[in-house]
Amino acid sequence: MDTHELIEQIVATPNESRTLEFKRLGSRNEGLDRTLQSIVAMANTDGGSIVLGIDDPQKTTAKGLDRIHGIEENPELYDELGLNVRKISPPIASIWPPELIHVPGKNMRIGLLNVPKVTDSFRSIENHVYVRQERGNKRLSPQEIVHFAYVKGFERADTELVPVDLHLLKTAYYESWRRKRGIEGDSIGMVFEKTGLAKRNEKGDVVPTRAAVLLFAEYPNDLMDTKCTTRIFQYEGNLEMIKETLNLIGNPTTIDGPITKQIKDSHEYVLTLLRSGLRVPSGFVTQYQIPERAIREAITNAIIHRDYHTKRDIEIKIFEDRVEIESPGLLPFNITPSNIGLVRADGYRNDLMVKHLREFPDPPNLDQNEGIRAMRETMTEANLYPPIFLTYPYLQDSLKVILFNEKAPTEWDKVSHYLNEYKYITSKEARGILGIVSEVKMSKLFNKWLKKNLLIKIVPRKGAKRNTSYRLPATEERSLFTPDKGK
Repeated sequence: MDTHELIEQIVATPNESRTLEFKRLGSRNEGLDRTLQSIVAMANTDGGSIVLGIDDPQKTTAKGLDRIHGIEENPELYDELGLNVRKISPPIASIWPPELIHVPGKNMRIGLLNVPKVTDSFRSIENHVYVRQERGNKRLSPQEIVHFAYVKGFERADTELVPVDLHLLKTAYYESWRRKRGIEGDSIGMVFEKTGLAKRNEKGDVVPTRAAVLLFAEYPNDLMDTKCTTRIFQYEGNLEMIKETLNLIGNPTTIDGPITKQIKDSHEYVLTLLRSGLRVPSGFVTQYQIPERAIREAITNAIIHRDYHTKRDIEIKIFEDRVEIESPGLLPFNITPSNIGLVRADGYRNDLMVKHLREFPDPPNLDQNEGIRAMRETMTEANLYPPIFLTYPYLQDSLKVILFNEKAPTEWDKVSHYLNEYKYITSKEARGILGIVSEVKMSKLFNKWLKKNLLIKIVPRKGAKRNTSYRLPATEERSLFTPDKGK
């Protein structure tokens, strides 16, 4: 991509988002203070790009190159921003200076500041911590900082000590793990100390970690002050309705037990329900086409990688048209909604638990980053909609995987292919691709996809509704703004 194409791509972007912000360096409050807050917020969330020297398209009537004012509009403020970036604590390595790009036909430059997602701890500015929302930033309270530290994986609940008697962990699950590892002779306390599954407290007593309780206790949910079960709900229809009575079919089922058993039992129970189908009031039985491999991987990932500090269960909800698996915890470390399943995580939220889980005789996963890829591949092979991953800011502290029991129409294939290449699409562009003349028909398709969370709607400034556009939920604009160094 040459400079002309890059500038055109930037000014054509219809609005700011979670991973993109435009900053005109016109005033100190807008150009300095809020920019620093946005850097911190993006770093604490999923990273992103800040374009310096350009007006927000939602705040100006100017279009195209007329939105560009350049860093030359206020060079003193630009320099001050560079000095104040150093006040971010802890520092963000190699974030300044931004890449400066000359604007063709104008004697000015814009700055492209790429903000990485931090993976170790929150960043703050002036002792305040911010996170990014779909648009704009949110300042966290002290209580929210503690909670977010766990859901983001900065704090690891599985290594914390829990007051559970060791004899309650000397179960058949412990014995099978011990034999598999070839550990002989030592007491359970000594084995746990040697393997990092227990530590001594201030009194010198050996106390197990939460990971040990989750791996070996027969009823871990009853022994700890958190929740760690899987709850399964089956609904009549496609919506969860709260009226005089819920539209639940039967009572919710709770799956308890150590991690290996909970994964196995959850697989068997959900798959049995799906194989039997869902009988609707008309007498017909809904048959599920979702591949069993996709269901297994989604459940396994939820149980292994959830946040075990947050006091919530995993919830699996079965509707006629989909299965939803929601687990506490946001995407940790370097994983974002746009790269999940495409890159390997820099670590695990429950690293201690994962290390020992793979040492069981029949481990539930291979620890090879295979789960998300398998879900996508099997859904595609079945000609179903791709898995949807919903998380922050749509969900404040959890991750929801949605698997649709519905064949993907050829219209979606064409539109999603276009979006993967160009990131945004308007009704006019979609009708051109699909050969649809009727705006009403196209609107119905867009509304269907919006309801399924397959698309996000971008409404422009008031008075420009005809330019409404759509994008995929996981789109990161930084992928648009990568200049070709060789040009």
